[in-house]
Amino acid sequence: MDNQENTSQPQKKMTWEEMYGKKKTKKKKSKGVIIIIAALVLVALVGAFALFKKLSKTANTLKDNETVVEAYGEKDMTAYINTTGVVESGEVSEIVTSLQYPVKEIKVQVGDHVKSGDVVCVIDDKDIDEKIEALEAQASDEDRRTAKEIEISKRQVDQARKSSNRNVSHASQEVADAKSEWDDAISEREDAEEAYNKAAKKAKKVIAKASNTDALAKNPKYIAFTTAEAELKAAQANEKEKEAAYKAATSAYDTAAEGGSESVQAAENSNELTLAGVGSYSAIATELANYYEMKENSVILADCDGIVTSISAVEGLPTSGSVMRIENDEKLQIKVSIKEKDILKMKEGMEVEISSSTLSEVTGKGKISKVLDFVSESAAPAAKMDMTGGAQSTAGSYTAVIDVEESENMLLGMNVKAKIATGREVTVLAVPYTAVMNDSNGEYVYVAQQASGLYVVVKKTVETGESGDYYTEITGGDLEPDDKVICYPESVTENSIVQIKE
Repeated sequence: MDNQENTSQPQKKMTWEEMYGKKKTKKKKSKGVIIIIAALVLVALVGAFALFKKLSKTANTLKDNETVVEAYGEKDMTAYINTTGVVESGEVSEIVTSLQYPVKEIKVQVGDHVKSGDVVCVIDDKDIDEKIEALEAQASDEDRRTAKEIEISKRQVDQARKSSNRNVSHASQEVADAKSEWDDAISEREDAEEAYNKAAKKAKKVIAKASNTDALAKNPKYIAFTTAEAELKAAQANEKEKEAAYKAATSAYDTAAEGGSESVQAAENSNELTLAGVGSYSAIATELANYYEMKENSVILADCDGIVTSISAVEGLPTSGSVMRIENDEKLQIKVSIKEKDILKMKEGMEVEISSSTLSEVTGKGKISKVLDFVSESAAPAAKMDMTGGAQSTAGSYTAVIDVEESENMLLGMNVKAKIATGREVTVLAVPYTAVMNDSNGEYVYVAQQASGLYVVVKKTVETGESGDYYTEITGGDLEPDDKVICYPESVTENSIVQIKE
């Protein structure tokens, strides 16, 4: 019984503290876990901020050191020489007179445009008329008739000579122009042959290995070959055309020279017949013929088209020989200075682009007509004195003459820029020559290739051709159109990230 009573005894109740003390302990453990997690999050945030700060710093560094790139594609590889000069006339006429009489009237002003044959000046012929009147009073009818025949005959000889000289000069210029164009055509054909031979050599293996015509037609080397072949045929045809033009110009010159000579000879023969026909004419007839000639020459005519650029005669005063200067403002030329380092590159016939640094409306085209491969005293600059009082040695400039063939708003006396092409125009697939590097595997370039909003440096192999002043021709390799080629690859490494500047 006692045992039963003991077993049925009620269990002892737990106090509130005892019951909830354990629970309170559990809450402490949960709070500790939260604190640990919060600490870890804080560390992560600090790390993220540090990483963001580092990336921002890297981005700013990249921006401060932007990599210069240029899109891969067709480039102009023509080499140029840039210089300056002043627009001048290629045809200048000095109007002179041998008459020692006062100027009665000047018909033009500086700046006026005149045509050949226009009256520009009149000499006072009052004294001449008085002398003719006095001589005619003394002369017989036969003397007066003889004097007139002599004057007309001499005038015809003079006119025949002037006409012959003009025609021969024009024909000579035509021959020079045709020869220059033929020389250019020969040079272009030689360049085309060289380009064709190079392209044929590169395409030879491609043609041999081609499985079908479609694949061959898309091959860059085969395309370059067919293009070079077409250009060669065109250059050969152009050379034949220019050769024929030169021969025609030469024939025309011979005709002009022969015809002019015949005209002059005929006029001289006529003059001799006139003199022979009048027999032993008197001294009065001879003097009268001279005054008739003076009377004819007292009206001075322009002997070319152009603009009056200076007048030296003064109304009321006898002239000193020179009356005025007329410059043809339709036939322009430019004399330019050529540096010593460029003079050996200069050749007659080179094409020139003309512009103005201040007036965009002024443009033109021309060709080199003459190269003065020496420095004259007038062209060389004066020697300067150094700090010790001695003369510094200075090298003067060489000179080239440009004949202007096309012009817009170009005036005499203008300062212009001349861009001289030293070779035929060449447009090829190319990259800046500074971009090309090489290693044991060959030549290559670095390309800035976009990936996930960034630019990564990628290495691409290339095959190169000719190099110009700035570009190197690309004849093969892995480059694709518009690839952003890094111009100065020494500052980057493969697979690095760059900020680009185009």
